[in-house]
Amino acid sequence: MITINLLPVREWRKRENVRRQFSIFVLSLILLGCILFAAGASIQAKVALQRQELNQLEDQKRKLAYVNKKIQTVRAKEKEVEEKFKAIEQLQQGRTRTVKILDDIASSIPLDRVWLDRLSLKGKTLSLSGTALDNHTVALFMQRLESTPVFSKVYLKNTKSINYQGHKLMKFDLSINIAQ
Repeated sequence: MITINLLPVREWRKRENVRRQFSIFVLSLILLGCILFAAGASIQAKVALQRQELNQLEDQKRKLAYVNKKIQTVRAKEKEVEEKFKAIEQLQQGRTRTVKILDDIASSIPLDRVWLDRLSLKGKTLSLSGTALDNHTVALFMQRLESTPVFSKVYLKNTKSINYQGHKLMKFDLSINIAQ
């Protein structure tokens, strides 16, 4: 015997298949939404954490700005003090330099043969004017000056013969370069 099934099984299967696909689609959309929501929340939490850290760093920066200003003022004062020390050292060197120059001149003068009339120091040039017994004494004085470590070069500007109380003397002018 032949049996015929009059029930619409195929239609039910098609409907069930469509319903299952629709359910899977809706569940996929819900799952995708949950994943996106979780990712967004995670990113928002990281952004909030970074903003909080940035605010803390800016607060520290504001606090340390005061310290930085103090450091700058201390450095400026330190530089000022160093400049003052340099000025003091230059003054000390100038003071001892003049004494050393005068000492070398005094030790170079032939005793009772040369008398100085004028002495002037401008920068690194020393000008001397004086009177000597003769040209040989002037030459000896120049050699002694040149042999000192303070003076580098001694130039004779001029000599002039003069009579002083019946004695023939030599007036001279020297220009001396200072080595230091």
